[in-house]
Amino acid sequence: MAKILAVASQKGGVGKTTTALNLGFSMRHLGSKVLIIDGDPQGGMAIASNLKRRTELGLVDVMKGECGPEDIVMLTKDKAIAIAGVGRMDPEKVVFLENEARQGQLTTLIHTLAQGFDYTIIDTPAGVGGIVNALLRASDGVLLMVQARSLSLKTLPHFLKLVNWIKKNGHPSLTLEGVVLTMVHPNSVLEMKIREEMKSFIPERLFIKTVIPFNELFEQASIRAVPVVMLRNGLKAYRPYINLAMELKEREYEKEDTSDEDGPGLF
Repeated sequence: MAKILAVASQKGGVGKTTTALNLGFSMRHLGSKVLIIDGDPQGGMAIASNLKRRTELGLVDVMKGECGPEDIVMLTKDKAIAIAGVGRMDPEKVVFLENEARQGQLTTLIHTLAQGFDYTIIDTPAGVGGIVNALLRASDGVLLMVQARSLSLKTLPHFLKLVNWIKKNGHPSLTLEGVVLTMVHPNSVLEMKIREEMKSFIPERLFIKTVIPFNELFEQASIRAVPVVMLRNGLKAYRPYINLAMELKEREYEKEDTSDEDGPGLF
């Protein structure tokens, strides 16, 4: 079943764009047809993928009636995945996008773009503003990116409240797919302490087992505007994202419970 997944965070600089890009490629490597949508007015995905080499059109241009949805969905040169940008943004367009988001037009456009894909992964802006609200309303699930830092510990409840508020106000099927710890330093005692404190208000089942370690290769990949696996020595850094994709799929299978109780065999 097709799924729209928002990669979100209450604060910036936690690896949302990196995750959206590398998770998208991982899902593709597992056989799914994937679209990545840049929902952030700052256009991080366009930078991370060098999308502007193909087009500078995006969500805002469709909503202004200057092009059609089909004009902003671009296949990568290896045909692996499709990416749709947010468009070239100036202050006037940011205000326009926020207004369209409040009126529900952004949510409608996301649903249109997602047709025909197994997974649509949205790179959302940081925070809990109107655009984030609209993108979450367009999504089936939320993947929450968190660093084990004191600021994350203090601000995380605000985002969880937003997810619950959206569920209670018009989108009851929205699910928190899980909390992903990013930029993890495995030997940091302080990070381990903060992770334990997070578990005091987030159920253990909501934590994704796969963590994304800190790795300078992600910055190199960003400079090259490619997923980290496309670096010559990037396979080890990429492996956590393959594991993340597999873990998300396993969770989906557990929810679907496709076991056959009627009898043996496939026929």
